[in-house]
Amino acid sequence: MSQKEGYINFEEYSQVGEPLKAERAYAWSTAIGLQAVDGLTVSQYLKDTAVRNIEGEITIDEARELIKTYYQTKTNREPDDEAKQEADKVSGNIAKIIAEQSFSFSVPTLISIHRHIFEGVFKHAGQLRNYDITKKEWVLRGDTVLYGRSQDLRMALEYDMEPEELAAPASSPSSTPASTPSSAGVPFTTDNENILRLVNAIGHRQLSVKEMLAAVGLKDRMNFMEYSLTPAIAEGLVCLLYPDKPRHPRQKYLLTVKGSALYNELTKDASK
Repeated sequence: MSQKEGYINFEEYSQVGEPLKAERAYAWSTAIGLQAVDGLTVSQYLKDTAVRNIEGEITIDEARELIKTYYQTKTNREPDDEAKQEADKVSGNIAKIIAEQSFSFSVPTLISIHRHIFEGVFKHAGQLRNYDITKKEWVLRGDTVLYGRSQDLRMALEYDMEPEELAAPASSPSSTPASTPSSAGVPFTTDNENILRLVNAIGHRQLSVKEMLAAVGLKDRMNFMEYSLTPAIAEGLVCLLYPDKPRHPRQKYLLTVKGSALYNELTKDASK
């Protein structure tokens, strides 16, 4: 197999028709590429070891152990050994995670991935930052971007990564304002002002929970779920873009046919 400076030519593996080798090559290619994004270059030893794993000669765990042992027993030190050691170990850890092909969109999973990636590299692997930081960015002429306070990190992560899922309940929560169809000539309607506001906000778009919160001018996610989104789904006015995958990381919500009919009535009334 031919090699190019700085990376392995994995295209040959995708062309030979051996799925397992192609999958392993993809994992290593991605892992090495991520190091390049950070300006780090893996060693030739890492590349050779990766090929042995791709070919099925050794397992991914054996490859990672060989990389670890390589730096423990290496006697001829080079100026860039420290950077290459980081790149090699992290590449092996990333390749293993990709090969496992399992992921859940949650804060504990994110922290676990951080621990597995930087295990044996940094002492703080798998730990949330417990101090505030600033970084002098050259693109900002030495200024720093604003980083979140350390004490708010978990809360911020939970808010941003909370799976945007919601299965339609059998009935609306008891604390949700009751809604009843109207007989005033409108095909589909409700007297629940929260639902009406949400339907009007969604319109013909597909929105995430965060986008819907902004559209209706609310900040309290829990109350929005309980008093607006849940009853709107229960009424058959709103549905999930990925109903079979409620934990989809790019989950969106949109109006059903019934919801669209109500939206059309609302906009028609507003234009009069």
